[in-house]
Amino acid sequence: MGARRALSGVRRRRIVVAGLLGAAALGCVSACGGGASSPVVPTVSGQQGRAAASVAAEPYDGQQCDAPSLIAHRGETGDGRNLPENTWQSELAAAAEGASYLNMDVRWTSDGVPVALHDGTVNRTTSETRADTPITTLTAQQYTALYARDYAGDTKQGSINTSVHPDTLAEVLAKVAATGKPIVLQIEADPDQSTGTVAAKPAAEFTELAHVIESSGYATKVIVAGWTLEDLKALHTLAPNIRLAYLFETIGARSTPTPRDLTAVGANILYVDYRGITASLTTTWHAAGIQVWAWTPAQRSQWSTLRTDEVDAVATNWASFYLSWAPQPCPADSSV
Repeated sequence: MGARRALSGVRRRRIVVAGLLGAAALGCVSACGGGASSPVVPTVSGQQGRAAASVAAEPYDGQQCDAPSLIAHRGETGDGRNLPENTWQSELAAAAEGASYLNMDVRWTSDGVPVALHDGTVNRTTSETRADTPITTLTAQQYTALYARDYAGDTKQGSINTSVHPDTLAEVLAKVAATGKPIVLQIEADPDQSTGTVAAKPAAEFTELAHVIESSGYATKVIVAGWTLEDLKALHTLAPNIRLAYLFETIGARSTPTPRDLTAVGANILYVDYRGITASLTTTWHAAGIQVWAWTPAQRSQWSTLRTDEVDAVATNWASFYLSWAPQPCPADSSV
């Protein structure tokens, strides 16, 4: 909880980052973790960019940080570099830029291998030519033989990048280990079209996921985030030492899970749609020993609100713009 303690001084001291909190919000819409919205690449004027670069972060409770920890959503993809998402190349770029946490999505191939992929199909992010090709119809060898596409948004296909292939989870973990950065692995799942609910994953998939993480030598730096409590419980049973986060969609939800719901499955992080976060929610969850992470705000005004609400970490596609707004986000939690 070190990052949260560092940020607790936000309300007490009311630190205002000069020239930034009143600046116009970045011109883009949010790209939610499971959504299909396509963000508009924001721009920063020369004057505003110089102001951002000149801001010196002030210490909070002895730590040099000026905003919630930064989670680079799917790697360094949306900041104009357009690197292929969920690749080790994008993850290393995010690490080098200064993200507190790395982040990638996980799905499984037809032969049960966990791979880096957000969508249920591979067409938006790879060179696959057959329309609407599910990852579950490809082996890991077939998937990694494809070329990756440069990032163009959550609904668009970018250019094929013949120097980059999609990765297995094992490949990404091997590459990011040298950075020492914690990585958040999001278990992606598609809701049932008739009910809107997400089905629990087969046990075999979690067995292989746990095996890959634990054999990577990087397990202490991994946080696994899941959309169902059943999935988290299954993984916790297999690998009780892996840290867990509960992904939660607040829009349309009748109620939020209780802290007891999370602790019962071994999770200590609520990873939640930023639109449902309030100061009272973070206060309640922090009092129960649960961290609150927000996904995936794209605008400075939203980041500012979340800082005031004392969230612990913010996941965004716009890491470089976040770092120009807050050059020294809080470090990753000391428990990872």
